[in-house]
Amino acid sequence: MKVWLLVLFFPISILFADVSRFIDSIDFSSAPVKTRIITKSSALISSQPATLRSYNSNQFVTPKTITLHRETLEKRLGESISHRYQASGTVIAFLTREWTPIKVSSSYLIKISDCSPDELSSSTFVRFGVWDGGNLIGEFAEPLRVGQYVDVFYSKTPLLRGVRMSSVQFDQKPVDILKQHAGAVPVSANVKGYQLASNIKSNTPIKWNFLSKITLVKKGQIVDVFASGNGIYVTMKGMALENGVEGGNVTVQNLSSDKKFQAKVLNENSVKVHL
Repeated sequence: MKVWLLVLFFPISILFADVSRFIDSIDFSSAPVKTRIITKSSALISSQPATLRSYNSNQFVTPKTITLHRETLEKRLGESISHRYQASGTVIAFLTREWTPIKVSSSYLIKISDCSPDELSSSTFVRFGVWDGGNLIGEFAEPLRVGQYVDVFYSKTPLLRGVRMSSVQFDQKPVDILKQHAGAVPVSANVKGYQLASNIKSNTPIKWNFLSKITLVKKGQIVDVFASGNGIYVTMKGMALENGVEGGNVTVQNLSSDKKFQAKVLNENSVKVHL
């Protein structure tokens, strides 16, 4: 067996031993070198430089513990009452008895459950809860004094009865319209068509009961009547049988037929009626 293996592999060894003489040595130093760099961008990796995401450390800070003192509670109750009744101006609340401060986090909430009377009033009894982190800390019931401060008209000089509001320049000051200055006219009110019903002194807050509507149409006056309805539009002359103010109704008599009817005052010379 050994003899056959020697016979088999001997020619092969001779072949590989002699093949080197047919191969010239290759000089790689003289060959031109071309370098090609292939880059592939992965569908899962951005080709843009990576940026580090920044985090606000405050997101992970535990809310600070504070003391809910009387002054802070009054301020928050005033804001809650103002929101509850959609009040204009600034609403201020005052506790009328002692308050024992409590510990809460800075993210606490005040939720009013009931007010008696259930309206904006100078004196009210309020029930509310203090919530913190979604938990009810406590429920409370407290009597309050409430003020609503709104800018109102103030007279600059003495004014006489009959003076029209639209023809006078007024000062404006914030006052409590729930108690001391109840009925004062806010500067946001439309006072066109009003006049002073009495004489007033300078530096006086203007109240609604100081005013009266201006008489535009007088009794016995001939007015233009505009009648419309059902696709019909008619104009005619009529006589006012009573005094009338802007937007008010007056009795008018048709000059042609002597028929009487109610009409709405438009201005000093005109009224309107629906057919």
